[in-house]
Amino acid sequence: MSLVKKHKLKIITLILYLITLIYNQDIFIKSIYTTGGYLKEMVQILPAVFIVSGLITVWVPKEIIIKNFGKDSGLKGKLISVFIGSISAGPIYAAFPVAFSLFNKGASISNIVIIISSWAVVKVPMMIVEAKFLGYSFMLARVILTIPAIMIIGYFTNKFVEKEDIKSKVNGNRYEKYILEIENILPKFNCGGCGYGNCNEYAKAIVMESESIDKCSVMEDKTKTKIKDIVCKVSEKK
Repeated sequence: MSLVKKHKLKIITLILYLITLIYNQDIFIKSIYTTGGYLKEMVQILPAVFIVSGLITVWVPKEIIIKNFGKDSGLKGKLISVFIGSISAGPIYAAFPVAFSLFNKGASISNIVIIISSWAVVKVPMMIVEAKFLGYSFMLARVILTIPAIMIIGYFTNKFVEKEDIKSKVNGNRYEKYILEIENILPKFNCGGCGYGNCNEYAKAIVMESESIDKCSVMEDKTKTKIKDIVCKVSEKK
């Protein structure tokens, strides 16, 4: 069941493809070609994006990111974020690894939103094409109205989303393998004796919050030993 939960999106996608194959082979073939096209594009673009993200992580000092993109960077940080997003190349999904690297280095949620949004709607190459088809007055009016709107969206996103929420989600994905390992060796009675709703919640607490493994009253000693070994691996990762 844990394996199904982990790969549920892949399973649903596979089922949808099989249903399409059974009922309409033409649509199935077109969807395969479309998927192949997207994958080809991603293979061409994402390696370079990950290299840039890695360079940001390794070479750019955290102090510089905080100074220029942090919560106290003010209007300067917002304008730099717009500039970074507007000169960037590649499709919008290429923005997320870069944004993630900046976030981990101390960039504010507001400026991350501005970078992603600028990447999507005020890129320079896109504006050139836009002006060619719709005219410079249209392009300039849209950009002038869009940039303040992006900053407002960034401001409110920063108010509604906590940094810790993002970090807990990221860490949850990072340590998911260990959570599943612990869940699979727990008794799986889901009795609530540990104070958690089920064994999965207890496993998450052990990994993410360093919860005591002694709270499970029905756990055998050999199971505790296995869980301790997994917890040691988690500690090394942290």
